[in-house]
Amino acid sequence: MKEIDDNLLTTFLEGKLDEATAREIEAWYDASEANRHRLETLYFVLFTADRLEAASKADSRAAFERLRPRIAPARRTVPKRWLREAARYAAVLAVCLLAAGVYHFSHRPDERTCTVLAQNSDCTVTLPDGSTVRLARHSRLDYRTSFGDDDRTVRLLGEAFFDVRKHDGKTFTVTTANDARVVVRGTRFNLKAYDDSSDIETTLVEGAVDFHAADQVMALRPGQKVSYSPTDKNLTLQTVNIENELSARLRTFRQVGLAQIAAVIRDAYGCEIAFRHASLEAIRFTGTLDFDMPLEHILEVVTLSTDTRFKRTDGKIVILK
Repeated sequence: MKEIDDNLLTTFLEGKLDEATAREIEAWYDASEANRHRLETLYFVLFTADRLEAASKADSRAAFERLRPRIAPARRTVPKRWLREAARYAAVLAVCLLAAGVYHFSHRPDERTCTVLAQNSDCTVTLPDGSTVRLARHSRLDYRTSFGDDDRTVRLLGEAFFDVRKHDGKTFTVTTANDARVVVRGTRFNLKAYDDSSDIETTLVEGAVDFHAADQVMALRPGQKVSYSPTDKNLTLQTVNIENELSARLRTFRQVGLAQIAAVIRDAYGCEIAFRHASLEAIRFTGTLDFDMPLEHILEVVTLSTDTRFKRTDGKIVILK
């Protein structure tokens, strides 16, 4: 992390930092009461300084000189008194502006986002309401720092198992790519929601959930799985073996181009894949891939299903006809 000094904090308040550094400042702000007090004090100082600078640009002396000829000689003592009154009002105004700044800062909506990334292994996060989320590797969970009673919403990219704590009838919502979401009140379920055109799948272990997608709502019972295809907007419901579903790294694709399938395989196995001809990238694949299987098995499933073949050349995999 960069050194946190007043210059960096000022740049942050001006909204001129890059996103990564801004997130570091937000984390620093949340770390302690002293940090919060330091940043808020600086904000108040800058806010007041801005207002005073704006006030200083008004040329009150010139305005008064233009007004002087219109003032009766018998009332030439009034301007001093008027200036003293104006100074008092200015002081009151500055205090009001400062108070408004304090109120604005302390009551501003908190739009900051907490992000949890599971890089090369699974990880578990406990949300502020006591719910737990076990993220599969290469998955991401986002939720606002204001997550709480009035808004229990998270966003998932990847795969996660949710154990949602019941909370006075308040719903818990998981949003995903492709405008699909899962709404629950207290339950345990697994959700796969990648952004690579594979099916979005929810398997319910306990409780009840409503799955929303493509202007449809499907209610699940324990032991059921709903699959939503972003490609054709279809929802399917089936009864499954929960243990098998949770233990397998299965991904289902429907009419997805080979270029996107190759990208998924690259991420899963860390290999390099190329195409002999660009036209091959547009061939559509439909099928289920088990990423617990060896790479060779995955390639055979894909190529057999698309009437293509593969070979290894100079350390990379080449797809050809």
